[in-house]
Amino acid sequence: MACPRLFALRQPKNYKPPVPRWLANFPDGIDRVFTAYVGVQQRAGNNTGQVGISSQIVERIQRWLVDPQYAPKSVENFHVLDGNDIPNSTVFVCYWDNNERYEESLKSLNLAKLHQALHPEDRQSVGLWCERFTTQVSRLETNYSGLDYLPGLARLPGTNIVEHTRSAYWGAARDRIPASAHDLFGLDKSSVIPFDSISETDSPHLVGTNYDNLVHIRSGQFWANCGDEETKSYEENLEPTLREGLTYLWQNPVESGSMGLRYLRNTPHGLSQHETNSRETCVTGFFRNLSDLEGWAKRHPSHLAIYTGAIKHAKKFGEYRKFRTWHEVSVLKRGDAHFEYLNCAPTTGVLGKELLNP
Repeated sequence: MACPRLFALRQPKNYKPPVPRWLANFPDGIDRVFTAYVGVQQRAGNNTGQVGISSQIVERIQRWLVDPQYAPKSVENFHVLDGNDIPNSTVFVCYWDNNERYEESLKSLNLAKLHQALHPEDRQSVGLWCERFTTQVSRLETNYSGLDYLPGLARLPGTNIVEHTRSAYWGAARDRIPASAHDLFGLDKSSVIPFDSISETDSPHLVGTNYDNLVHIRSGQFWANCGDEETKSYEENLEPTLREGLTYLWQNPVESGSMGLRYLRNTPHGLSQHETNSRETCVTGFFRNLSDLEGWAKRHPSHLAIYTGAIKHAKKFGEYRKFRTWHEVSVLKRGDAHFEYLNCAPTTGVLGKELLNP
């Protein structure tokens, strides 16, 4: 028998959503899912030799990604457009549904070993990082605007995508998190990610973990199936508004609670960032806590512009709309995330992001 809710739903009484939405429903027995972002930065110069070094590391990671013994259950790859990273850095996101496989896979990757295997003269030209975390399904929410394109956690084996009614009202994301019935996910007073240096060479090597209720978000945009008119509408109207919202977050981390945000373009398998201009992007990163993410979404003009623009787009193209959006949000328990940065630029990811209460 389920326990009664301690905290009421935000959903209005007798509410009916204006448009259908779907969420991920994992197989029985799956109470945790596992995510890792792995990045490769080209740190110095643009000469062919240095580009070749970072490409060598990327190729080694790609071999790890298809190793039958360690391969994640799902993988996507990107390059960095903007944000808390070096532009054009290569990024992979990996998903697992099994803790043992997750831990063994990342242990076998061993970023320090990859970096140390480089010639001493080449090590300073490459930065490597990994941001990984365990999400309890009870502290996770997902939302998809269509069924014809389902990335991210939706690709884990056995996952069903089911329609739901908790969408298109303020507080809907919180309502979709099962644990919100009994937990407000309050701000951890520490709200600082401490890092330890484990450098054994002249390259800085930093590791850290998370405080309680740190939030991760990945939010995606997919318009590859859109016709010319809808593509133009997204690229000339919606996408610039998205960039304006991200710019606000990058420039105001303490006020917004945002940290480690990257704007990424998906790179089809087998192609480099120089060979593709795919019609798919995503934003990934962290917020100090769920209230900060909700506050930006509900009250700040930069997000309200994104929200109203999306509504206008949906009304304009109606049932013929092919533009797809989706997201996944995790509220992480203390110690469920691990951050590793090896010879990275000082603005990478959550490095140096001490977001005290404004």
